[in-house]
Amino acid sequence: MNFQSLRSVLVLATTLFAAAIPTVGQTKAPSTAPSPTPEQLKSWITIRQQRVDLLRNEIKQIDSRLETRLDVIVDTLKTVSDSKDSKTKVARMKEETGKRLVKTIEYYNQKRAALKEEMRNPRLSLTAEEKRAMIAVFDERIEKRTRQVLALNKSMPPHEEHERYRTTGGGWWGTEYERNEEYDQNRRITSHSNKQRDAIVKQFDVSIARLDQQARSLKTQISQTKDTLQQQTLGEELAKTQALIAERRKQRSETLTPYGETPTHTVALKEATDLDKAIQTEGNDLRRDFTTLFQRYNTLLTELSTLHATENALAAKSR
Repeated sequence: MNFQSLRSVLVLATTLFAAAIPTVGQTKAPSTAPSPTPEQLKSWITIRQQRVDLLRNEIKQIDSRLETRLDVIVDTLKTVSDSKDSKTKVARMKEETGKRLVKTIEYYNQKRAALKEEMRNPRLSLTAEEKRAMIAVFDERIEKRTRQVLALNKSMPPHEEHERYRTTGGGWWGTEYERNEEYDQNRRITSHSNKQRDAIVKQFDVSIARLDQQARSLKTQISQTKDTLQQQTLGEELAKTQALIAERRKQRSETLTPYGETPTHTVALKEATDLDKAIQTEGNDLRRDFTTLFQRYNTLLTELSTLHATENALAAKSR
């Protein structure tokens, strides 16, 4: 071995030897932090339970406020219709309100689907009862929104037969005619009614297709499991889904029936304009409340999961 090779070996050996000797005053950091004591866990549970209770109360208050304000808007719109003066202003308000209600249905459906997936593949420490209770609330809200959309649709004026022109007078030179305003007004309203009806029918078709797919999936799951309890749970869910399909088909059929089932009174342009401004203001407030509601809901899921995880940790300590 030459001098250069020997020197390299000595340098390497010195480096390894120095690394093996700890520096004075250095201590090796512990690999894991000490686990919390039962007393600490009990304290955390108390704090997190308080957070969960506060969030639940806030969610209930926001939800109640939302429902009350939506009820007022829908009930008000159901009782009014357009005059020749307002033309189609009320019809457009009903159409836009219906679209917003459909949007909330879509959002509730997304949250419901997420909870159904959570029941199949749990990622949060939530109990099955809590998940079912939340799903039931979303189901109730979806049904209520659907009824409100149908109510607005039923309050639209029906098609009426009017002559396009009406007689205004005449003489030896012949009969004089002018455009019939009743004909034009009904034509404008009918156009909006048909547009709204087609949009609602389309939503029902999407909902029925989604429920049909869900029913097929449940049937497949039932056939693939031998667990009696799981078969019973899936069977109950299948029965609910099939009942909902029947309800949606019935509602779809109702949408295609003639309008004008709800008595209304016509409003002048100024009254319709004032109502439109009021609904726009309410709509902005409702959007803020809706956003806040689901921010609190998402936080509740996290806090509730953390609470149960802490409770499970305390139960493990007590064994």
